[in-house]
Amino acid sequence: MAGKRYLDKNVLEAAQERIALIFDNFNNIYVSVSSGKDSTVLYTLVLREAVERNRKINVFFLDQELEYAGTVVTMRKIMSHPNVIPLWYQVPIYMTNATSFIQGMLYAWGPGEEWIREKEPIAIKSMDEEYPQRFYKFFEWFERQQPDGSAFFVGLRGDESLNRHRAVSNKPGWRNTRWSTRIENEMYKFYPLYDWGLGDIWKYIHDENLFYNPIYDKMYSNNHSFYNSMRVSNLIHEKSFRCLTDLQVLEPDTYEKVIKRLNGAHCAAMYAKDTLIYSTDKLPEKFKTWLEYRDFLLETTPYERKDRFVNRFNKQDKSEYIYRQQCHQLLINDWEQNIGIVKKKDNKDKMAKWREIL
Repeated sequence: MAGKRYLDKNVLEAAQERIALIFDNFNNIYVSVSSGKDSTVLYTLVLREAVERNRKINVFFLDQELEYAGTVVTMRKIMSHPNVIPLWYQVPIYMTNATSFIQGMLYAWGPGEEWIREKEPIAIKSMDEEYPQRFYKFFEWFERQQPDGSAFFVGLRGDESLNRHRAVSNKPGWRNTRWSTRIENEMYKFYPLYDWGLGDIWKYIHDENLFYNPIYDKMYSNNHSFYNSMRVSNLIHEKSFRCLTDLQVLEPDTYEKVIKRLNGAHCAAMYAKDTLIYSTDKLPEKFKTWLEYRDFLLETTPYERKDRFVNRFNKQDKSEYIYRQQCHQLLINDWEQNIGIVKKKDNKDKMAKWREIL
């Protein structure tokens, strides 16, 4: 991976130039949005370029049903612009439920299900063709349905994590640009905000007086950290279900609907931040080793999930370091291994990897 190279311009000027370059070379422009702060800034920059050129952009949002009410409000505003072709998908899709062993999946927008809200008038509510009914696979399928010469803007930033920095800059896609990746044929993803920092995002929102998801203000008022806990996501998967602990305060109406819709949501809302219930920060006093604790959790895992865990664990390394991570997967019902097992490396290897990255 190449090291950082500083430009003689600020990140806003660089992003505007990148977006203009893609408009010069691609006829079909798509923007993936989530209602989060990054996608709000990206959408605004791309939209302004489109308006200046009298062009339209396709705006894609995969609605997972259990979204913040603030997300719905934000998406309505985004999708209503005259230069936007709305691709707001509210189609049946299975979502991982990290809050319950009984209801391992949520069938979002499933026929016959009692949804937490009605579908939007402008949304795509059904499709005649077959499609993968899982979140990430749906993204891949959607991209491959579009014609060659399509450009997909994504609001990833490199400073969010080392993995994201590598994802957006390690393998240049279109014309050797570091902020792009190739999907297939003549379709590419572009990350024009990849070198923006968190402060750059909020400064642009402030300076331009942008409308943004109102859940952020509620989070801030509820003492959420500006840097690492003000995130907008689906409410139930492995990496976000802890937000249920604040939902009753932030959006009580949404909370009431969620606990009626989803098994385990109320329990997670009470205990998701308890270090002894959903995490493996500390080994419970009753157990002498993480292996002993893991085997206890396996014995109490529902039968249809247990075999899958056992088969996977049998193929993994045997160490307390690994057993501890396996416990974490069992506690959050991660039977699909969406949060992977990390192998332990010695300090020498770790430092070598940092030197390679930096």
